Amino acid sequence: MGRALSYTILFVSAVGLTVISVAEPSFLSDSNGFLKNFVNENILNMLGVILAITLASVANIHLAFNRIEERYEKPLGLAKSRTNLKKAAYWLIGIFVAGCIIVAVKPVAAVTEVGQAIFNSAALLMLIWHVLILISLTELVFKIGPEHPPGPK
Repeated sequence: MGRALSYTILFVSAVGLTVISVAEPSFLSDSNGFLKNFVNENILNMLGVILAITLASVANIHLAFNRIEERYEKPLGLAKSRTNLKKAAYWLIGIFVAGCIIVAVKPVAAVTEVGQAIFNSAALLMLIWHVLILISLTELVFKIGPEHPPGPK
């Protein structure tokens, strides 16, 4: 999935969730039992587990990049991929921190149905963003080929 498609999905999701939050807040507010019980410590548990597993995978990908660069004697051969990997890891951490803020602030700030819907929408948008990053990392993993030494020239 390309970067443009990912940003388009995020933008369309944000606009759609905002429109629903304002036009029909009951769909996304705490009157939706699932969202009321999910946008709390449950979402943090889920994001935390995904973050821990994904960061371990990112470390393995980083080590695979090192092995590939050493084998082909190209120290900066995967610099762009390594930069994208680093950005993905930091975004996942940032999304987790944003989730902590949303869960902490929501009970105090979301006093109206529209406010609840906006906080719940932000949480759903975080999940969509998380999934897009995971898709990107999965695509990266499948692009890493077998580690065969270069053949004779």
